[in-house]
Amino acid sequence: MAGRDLVPRHVPPPSLLAAHFASPPSAATHAPAGGPADGDEAPPLVRRLLDLLDSLSPADAVLARGCLPRCDSTFGAALALFLAATAGGCRGWVGADAAARLADLDGGLLIDECDRALASRFQPVDGRLWRLSRVPLLDSDDGLLCAVGIEDGLSDRVTLVLQARPQRLGPVQLMATLAGRRLDVTLRLAMGLPSAALADLHETFSTALADCRIDGALTVGPLADAWLGLDQPLSSDLAL
Repeated sequence: MAGRDLVPRHVPPPSLLAAHFASPPSAATHAPAGGPADGDEAPPLVRRLLDLLDSLSPADAVLARGCLPRCDSTFGAALALFLAATAGGCRGWVGADAAARLADLDGGLLIDECDRALASRFQPVDGRLWRLSRVPLLDSDDGLLCAVGIEDGLSDRVTLVLQARPQRLGPVQLMATLAGRRLDVTLRLAMGLPSAALADLHETFSTALADCRIDGALTVGPLADAWLGLDQPLSSDLAL
């Protein structure tokens, strides 16, 4: 996938990406009644939007699909660009012209639905508040669930949880905690990794920590007993 194909024509400034995750929860940022369920509908809603966009403007549809991250080597760059664009909602992602044409078809109902589905929401789990958002993935029906732990303002700890069900890997969960100069990462998989791939993963992680001059540890294990209370359960029974 060429790098230029990943770049939407209407991407807000990078500062919006930070604001998307850094702003404290408030009444204005909470989802409306029934909001938590809206977040679970993001992937099918985005598919509906893309189908409509295909019939309305094939060129805009190609651009929008090119900005959807997938679980391959383009994942990091595409995810960053997608989050930067969707900080402004669906309209910021597909662009003002395509959004206006979509809104004309049904009075804006579909694109408003997408805006709500892509918006961050807040959920308490295990005594902590988490900011949740869901990113549609091209190769996962459920998309990528991103959860950031909201601390009390006195801690320097930041915890990020990512959950997805890639078609080729099955359920995957990654939890990363940064506290000061230490980064601890736990990767849980439904499928085991070959010993060579596991060794390479540990070596790459250690090299990255050394380059950043921070300490930390990488743990890789099965999905059983994983911390999965943020979303529809990624069942350990299913994983095993």
